[in-house]
Amino acid sequence: MTASHIIMLSNPTSGNNRKHWARIEALLAAHPQIIHHITPDSDAARALIAMLAKAPPDVIVINGGDGTIAATIGMIVQNWPAAQHPLFIVLPGGTANMTAGDIGMASAHARALRRFRSWLNAGAPLTGKTRQRHIMQVAGAADGQLRHGMFLGTGAVMQATRYAHSNVHSKGLGGEISLMLILIRALWGLMRQDPRFYQPTNVSLALHGADGMPLTRDTAPMLILVASTLERLSLGIRPFWAERGGAIGLTTIRGGAKRFGRAILSLLRGRPNRHVTAQNGYESFRGDAIRLHFTGELNLDGELFETAGADAPLSITAQGPVRFLCPR
Repeated sequence: MTASHIIMLSNPTSGNNRKHWARIEALLAAHPQIIHHITPDSDAARALIAMLAKAPPDVIVINGGDGTIAATIGMIVQNWPAAQHPLFIVLPGGTANMTAGDIGMASAHARALRRFRSWLNAGAPLTGKTRQRHIMQVAGAADGQLRHGMFLGTGAVMQATRYAHSNVHSKGLGGEISLMLILIRALWGLMRQDPRFYQPTNVSLALHGADGMPLTRDTAPMLILVASTLERLSLGIRPFWAERGGAIGLTTIRGGAKRFGRAILSLLRGRPNRHVTAQNGYESFRGDAIRLHFTGELNLDGELFETAGADAPLSITAQGPVRFLCPR
């Protein structure tokens, strides 16, 4: 079984697309069966998704960054019946390309295009390797907008994001080398409790898993809070070690967590050592619905936004799942 109707959506303003647009043009010229649409903003993407719903394609190729991928899938999940959902192929058109590293052809741009080209030359088979993931729907932002994403973080994630924008990405650096530099600098700052990175955020949370049993944590200073429906984050980081409970992984590190230097590397690998315990300030959960109460900023797949305040919950729910075609 092969794909007869392939649509590609490209965000030309994403990091790798700005640098390597000629590669995309060459690929499209060699494969005219791909119907290509440029979607530079959410309004253009929304109009296109509405049009495509009238004749859903077999495959939608999303060529953009993490935010473009999540927004596109979110629009489809929110507005199309599940029976009409296509297979997705993800190309790393952005700067960080976390999503592409987990469920795409590859996180490296040239390698991903080679694999995509090989898939097309093989007749675009629909029987290859697939991966299934949910997407998070996030409500409760200060601006009232409903958002979708596959990675969310706050606490030191925000300080690392600001450092990346001002000291790394602003210099034109991207890809996994830049992410390694950011990670090393952030961890060094946290271990030294450098106030530029060590800024715990007061958060309370409630989580509902697949068994419907709620779990709550009272307001506490969170040094790091991350949630994701991906299995692998950038640089192979797998910070979620809870095995059951739902589609969203959630890990928290409290301010003042003990033995941080001895715990953090094992935590990032998802293989917690003896120092990674709730008593020491480290916890990991899984759920299908999460409610957070705090005042501050979040990073959702690279987009920064403010919560509506500690009295208004930020609601995170798992939507989907959807399937990604990952020929290698």
